[in-house]
Amino acid sequence: MKGKNIKSLLKAIVTLAALTMDYNLVSDEVSVSGYENPESVFGTLSKLLYSIETPTIMAFLLVISLTLFYRYVSHTQIRSKHIMAGICVMSAFAAFWAITGKLFYVYKDIGLLARGIVQCFKGIFVFTGFFLLFSGILKIAVGAYLKGCGKNTDIRPVSLFHKKYAGIIIAAFILLMWLPVIAAYYPAVFMGDSEDIIYMAYNYPTEVASSVVPLKEGVYITNHHPAVYTGYVSLFLHGIQALGGSYNLGIFLCAAIQGLITLCILVYSCMYCANSLKQERLALAAVLFYALFPLIPKYAIMISKDTFFADFLFLWAILIHKTVHTENTKRDLAALALASVGVVLIRKNGVYVIILTLALAAVLYKRFWKRWVLVLAAVIAVNMLYSNIVLPAAGIPDGSVREMLSVPFQQTARYIKYHGDEVTLQERNAIEGILDYDRLAGAYGGNLSDSVKGTYKKTATGEDLKGYFGVWIQMFFKHPETYVAAFLNNYYGYFYCIVNDATKLARTSVGSMANVNRDGYFDFSHCYDGFHAGLRDILTFYDLLWMRVPVLNLLMTSALYVWAAVVAFFLNWIRKDKAAVLPVFMYLALILTVLAGPSNAINYERYVFPCILGMPFLVTLAFGKNERSMENV
Repeated sequence: MKGKNIKSLLKAIVTLAALTMDYNLVSDEVSVSGYENPESVFGTLSKLLYSIETPTIMAFLLVISLTLFYRYVSHTQIRSKHIMAGICVMSAFAAFWAITGKLFYVYKDIGLLARGIVQCFKGIFVFTGFFLLFSGILKIAVGAYLKGCGKNTDIRPVSLFHKKYAGIIIAAFILLMWLPVIAAYYPAVFMGDSEDIIYMAYNYPTEVASSVVPLKEGVYITNHHPAVYTGYVSLFLHGIQALGGSYNLGIFLCAAIQGLITLCILVYSCMYCANSLKQERLALAAVLFYALFPLIPKYAIMISKDTFFADFLFLWAILIHKTVHTENTKRDLAALALASVGVVLIRKNGVYVIILTLALAAVLYKRFWKRWVLVLAAVIAVNMLYSNIVLPAAGIPDGSVREMLSVPFQQTARYIKYHGDEVTLQERNAIEGILDYDRLAGAYGGNLSDSVKGTYKKTATGEDLKGYFGVWIQMFFKHPETYVAAFLNNYYGYFYCIVNDATKLARTSVGSMANVNRDGYFDFSHCYDGFHAGLRDILTFYDLLWMRVPVLNLLMTSALYVWAAVVAFFLNWIRKDKAAVLPVFMYLALILTVLAGPSNAINYERYVFPCILGMPFLVTLAFGKNERSMENV
């Protein structure tokens, strides 16, 4: 017992040091003053000690707490080597991103812990501390999960879900909680893409249209923002205008119907969790989350493709789970196929998410392979028909190829910014074939690729791209660390918890609305009377509570929802519930596609918004009754 106590204390000290370590270089003047031989090992150790900064009383309390924590961890037994290996892998992954995220977000320098032997030791020390902490947390959580796997967590039924009109009651409650947002931001919440979408709804020229080669003269609509969603917005704007209504009324009805569709899917998910998964308490928690979480009503009435994309993905996740349980396969497969079409048409990366998940379904449920082939065939057929026949026939380009090249473009731009003097004439010419070389270094921003993509030349040919990728590979072998840094810099926010600014949506809406109005075509406007202004101030303070109150502010980080998907996948793998693995894997596939996108999650949460909507469902799946595991199907 004494040995365990000492071991726990040492782990606590290492973890505390990792949590409070300053990654910056420590000067020799500070660290070796007083030593007769400053080159000794003691000088090196002094630099490590001077990097640890925490108030004495706080350090004492943390050491005691962490020691007790590690003692508890030592009593948690997990016999399976495979599960322990999984815990170690996830802990190492989490420790890597904890360090990487801090290096970028706080110090703006990914190579800081590689500058000299002292910094390398510091990096190893910090990694060890984070690894011990995360592995301890996971070990306790998984141990408790394994103990409770077969138990009925819903001892007392929640009467709400047994009422005749339960769905209507839940919908009314959520809508009531959303009403302040709907009223405050009338007619709708706008964002950066809203301008292009509304302009395309009237076939007005946009910057997006200028980035592609037009198929028909006078057609300024592109599928960069899905033409289906543009058509949806256009229907309301033109319809209400034809009836003598205002632009505000038209866009309000557009947002209201969108919000209603979102509401119906959320209510359906809560009822599914309560009735099919038999997790009524978690379903009730989901109701409260959807009603109170400040981002959800804002996205529900936001003029953006992101809302419908999240809706259709969520519906698809529920249906794929339902399909492997139900006897009414034809009806459920038809619903799954329709949801698949919605996902594919509303966002381009949706097709990859669906295909990857159906491929896994075919592996896990081999005897039902005809189901997956049928749905997959529908997805591929619709995608090809839409992209290769419908859009070209309407003269609508399918978006610029630059949208798929954020990763290599960012790597090239960072290379030129930091190693521009090493670029050969042949490399420069190849890059200039598709990008404006002279603008790349200045355009490079580590967290967003839009400025770099903006230098793409729409007249670039397949040969130009082939030449570019040839030198892209060639330059990689010269400075691979630059390519790795460019990738990590652009995406670390998906794994490193940084609180998103919920108040930014309101500010963005005002600015984006002004951009839509700038050419005099439209006159959209929020209401600026005392009532609406006061209501917006109340909501701003409400947002601030979620951003600043501990625990609540964790829900305002994009990384939480990514880790929720990762952990949910691990837990369902532990208990071999392949029906639950499928929808969770769908969200992981989405995250993979996001890691080829343009933006870091520290800019905004829109790319993980589908994970935010689906998080209560993923949690419920992890704790739902496993009636059809891998062993009995």
